[in-house]
Amino acid sequence: MNLSELYWQRITPLHLLLWPISLLFALFQSIRHLFYRRNMFAVTALPVPVIVIDSITAASPAKIPLIIEIVRLLRIDGLRPAIISHGYADNYHPPMHVTRASSPQLAGKKSLLLAYYLRETCPVWIGKDRIETAKALLAAHPECNVLLCNDGMQDFQLRRDFEVVIIDTRIINASNGLILPAGPLRDSFARLKYADAIALAGHQRQIAPTNAATESFYITPLEEHFFNLSRPELTASAAELMNKTNKYIHTAACYPNTQSFLDSLKFMRLETIPHMFSEHHHFTAKDLQFEATEIILVPEEDAVKFLHLRDERIWVLRQNYRIDSGLHQIILTKLREKFMDPKLLDILVCPLCKSPLIYKKEQQELICKADRLAYPIRDGIPVMLEEEARKLPEEEEIK
Repeated sequence: MNLSELYWQRITPLHLLLWPISLLFALFQSIRHLFYRRNMFAVTALPVPVIVIDSITAASPAKIPLIIEIVRLLRIDGLRPAIISHGYADNYHPPMHVTRASSPQLAGKKSLLLAYYLRETCPVWIGKDRIETAKALLAAHPECNVLLCNDGMQDFQLRRDFEVVIIDTRIINASNGLILPAGPLRDSFARLKYADAIALAGHQRQIAPTNAATESFYITPLEEHFFNLSRPELTASAAELMNKTNKYIHTAACYPNTQSFLDSLKFMRLETIPHMFSEHHHFTAKDLQFEATEIILVPEEDAVKFLHLRDERIWVLRQNYRIDSGLHQIILTKLREKFMDPKLLDILVCPLCKSPLIYKKEQQELICKADRLAYPIRDGIPVMLEEEARKLPEEEEIK
């Protein structure tokens, strides 16, 4: 636990100083939001739908799994999602594409973790300016037709078509309930009435009342498991890991993730030899030269720091979540409304050759002349999957 989290869980004499700053911060956010709602500040709309996914607390372990699941569901629906993010807090760099080979110091751990899990199925870009980052991403990947913003709840300059705000009940229940910097809240609960959906993460408990007009959905934590960092298709439970070796199991973790990680392993009845490192430690193969070990366990938050080592002994502890299916349906409903605009359909390109598509309203198809494929539009959603496209016969004329 870092120092800020320690103060966020209690009220101390320091809060006599921090609380007035929190009030000023909340007032500033409210006035700024009001100015954007009244169109007193300019708002930029992107050519494709934008879904903002963010947490009302300073950190939520459920956000990355939620984004990954929404990407997976949108791809099943035939859409081509992409992700934009600010990256790490002090990111002042121009837009950049995040890949598995990117540096954690440059890309940030969360963005790199998304790129690792999603592989090449969903582009991940970061940059200081989210709007410029989105434009750069769409220029490089014109086939993408939905953008997910991995933060941005307070970036009102970016027009969003749908906003999901995560309330992590585990963090809220353990906190003092104050706004930054005195507590973990990034805004007041009154901000929730402007969200399109609320995602309640963790086990349901009493929290501050949410807006009745905003639909709430649950993200339920499931059993934790391990996967091999070099070969992620290999997974194991704690019992299965213990059966894999008769040698010592070591752990490697960076502050401030160490204590919660070790507590989880202890709860799973895993006996390990812990090794702690500083928060920004750059790992080398020498750091993992532990005597007589076949398994090294690391927390998910630190996993990307070990990618360059390609060490098959490294296993990552991951928390699974079950996402309420209603959230998927309400997002699809909003996207259908957006894709009813012919102007949006006109900018879509073929995912194979990147050439423009011809919109056939009567047939509800998008035609690629170059590949002679007709992509269907089902229930208002363009299904941009090659296996779902109709192959045009030679005799069919394309106009």
